[in-house]
Amino acid sequence: MKLIDFHTHHESLQGEVVIQQGVHSWGIHPCQAAEEENYTFLYSREWMALGECGLDRLCQTSWDIQERVFRKQIQLSEELRTPLILHCVRAHAEMLALQKELRTSMPWICHGFRGKPEQMRQLTAHGWYLSFGTFFNEESVRLCPPELLLTETDDKPIAVRSVYERIAQVRGISVAALAAQMWKNYEKLFGKRSI
Repeated sequence: MKLIDFHTHHESLQGEVVIQQGVHSWGIHPCQAAEEENYTFLYSREWMALGECGLDRLCQTSWDIQERVFRKQIQLSEELRTPLILHCVRAHAEMLALQKELRTSMPWICHGFRGKPEQMRQLTAHGWYLSFGTFFNEESVRLCPPELLLTETDDKPIAVRSVYERIAQVRGISVAALAAQMWKNYEKLFGKRSI
């Protein structure tokens, strides 16, 4: 049984299928956005998703710059017909407003989701996938619609199996059942593409 790590900064540790930041996804993090940069987005066939990108109330980059760079990446996601991996810190309302304003059609994946059930319900009602890592609100994991739930290790140098085991325990299902659902979600997001 192969397990999928939907967002990681590391290569596969134990034979997992990984969507590795910088290899299978690429984007400009809001804390790395800069006004003086003239960003050129060069498409790669290796890309499965665009990001991580988004908005972050805690980083030093000005809000205007963050929003301008994020809008460009949303537009590129729509043009390339590729999912968007979101970095979102205290900015869910603003990102939902942008999603509505820009009438996006591609899937949005909120990586590293730690929010409470109320926020989980709000985001999943707008079709967001929620990717859970090593830290999460157990009630949100328990209540998240299975077709919108993803698993990740982010920047932690660990095998994703430990995340699967915790999520499966919280949801009261087997790791095998969770793995089967993750493959369904993978195919819904990326088709039959293999990495």
